[in-house]
Amino acid sequence: MQDANSKFYVEKIECSEKADFDRECVTVIDGAIYTETPDGILRMDCFFDEQITEKKPAIIWIHGGGFTEEHISRKCRPEKRFLHLVKEGYFLASIDYRLAQVRPFPAQMEECKCAVRYLRKHADRLGIDPDRIGVWGESCGGQVAGLMSVTEGIPDFEDKGGYEGISSTIQAAATWYGALDFMRFHKIRMEVDENYPERFAVIYGGTPEEKMDMLVKGNPLSYIEKPHCPVLAMCSDADDRVSYTANTQFCERAKEYGNIAEFRMVSGQGHGYFQGEEYDQILYDFFDRHLKNR
Repeated sequence: MQDANSKFYVEKIECSEKADFDRECVTVIDGAIYTETPDGILRMDCFFDEQITEKKPAIIWIHGGGFTEEHISRKCRPEKRFLHLVKEGYFLASIDYRLAQVRPFPAQMEECKCAVRYLRKHADRLGIDPDRIGVWGESCGGQVAGLMSVTEGIPDFEDKGGYEGISSTIQAAATWYGALDFMRFHKIRMEVDENYPERFAVIYGGTPEEKMDMLVKGNPLSYIEKPHCPVLAMCSDADDRVSYTANTQFCERAKEYGNIAEFRMVSGQGHGYFQGEEYDQILYDFFDRHLKNR
């Protein structure tokens, strides 16, 4: 069976941030199949240190690309940050999901939840602690990470794609420039980006007027009143794609309902992997508090 996105990916996808996992004695499982869909298989790459024998907290990386960009896949990941986390005792998994050209939203959300269930199902074999699984995403992957944090137990999102009956609950979610207030993001893009309606139609399978229900369903802020796992939202004041204002209300309201939601501003860096040890440390400290030491 072919990969679900094989008709759309460019010939060679490059990772912009490389780490030498072999030199650092990190075990890499390349291309493990975590589910089969009607459109083809989906894979994950896994990274862990076999010298660390205790059960490891796991983090799933969800790449960005607006659900449609054909040069971005699980191979696009911040590998230097991966390496640090692996050496600190984490298990990292970088996953593919179906592009919207293959299957429109919410397929991508369903598959990310399926990846959680896959890790939980195979926790003993992989050396994972099934009670400590988090997600970390960028851009649209950050939106999905935020959505995963607040949709535990909602039937519309659960048990799709395999491993039915296994929990897809996560214990922490970190987002880099993801739209956690998606309705605000949508309104801004409609005003400033003439190409946005065309992309929207691919992602959601119709016009905004036809798919208003899906806009609500895919908005993390829609579920803010329920208890949810800790969330870290990191954004930039120089991002021309996802305004930081598409995150502030989510974090403010989450705290009003007794949840943990940290908002962190990164000054002047725009839309891309954040650079700077102080910003890396914010991420590491968040996962240490809510996964490693919980």
